[in-house]
Amino acid sequence: MKNQRLTNLLLIFAVLFIIPAIVAAKENPAPYKIKVTSREVRNRIVESRVRNHRVVVDQPVDFGADDLGPTPPEYLAIAYGSCVVSTLRFLAVLDKLEIHNIEARVEGEVDFSRIMGLKTSGRAGLSGLRVFIRFESTMTEGEKKAFIKKAMELGAVLDNVQNKTDISYEIVD
Repeated sequence: MKNQRLTNLLLIFAVLFIIPAIVAAKENPAPYKIKVTSREVRNRIVESRVRNHRVVVDQPVDFGADDLGPTPPEYLAIAYGSCVVSTLRFLAVLDKLEIHNIEARVEGEVDFSRIMGLKTSGRAGLSGLRVFIRFESTMTEGEKKAFIKKAMELGAVLDNVQNKTDISYEIVD
């Protein structure tokens, strides 16, 4: 009964939001523009604004900060994991698949010795990401792997992390 209600809610969500968005995107394939403004607040706290949202970025107390929010590498892991979950849900709705309780755990390590001037070799960022994906469905292991592989090719953040993304910098007054 509970699963049937959830399925009905997901179908209603698809009809009201996802399907119209797909139709609109096909009719007008203009890119979705993203604009984020980040500014220093105090003691390593950074406030970022996107649309009507405010996000706080900080560093751990051990680094002399206040630990009021995740670090930038943690936000990257958050973005990646949430993109995995969102993309799997989006594809499940499109393909009318019964999938429940999607979860992605993202783990990685950052070696801060380079930014501290202790060494010049090695990456300054995450050395890699390990993603552990779990969801409930009647799919076989092979079907789950194929479904996940398809999602990994379609998610926006997944694409940006897995492939080179051109970045330009400008100094503004």
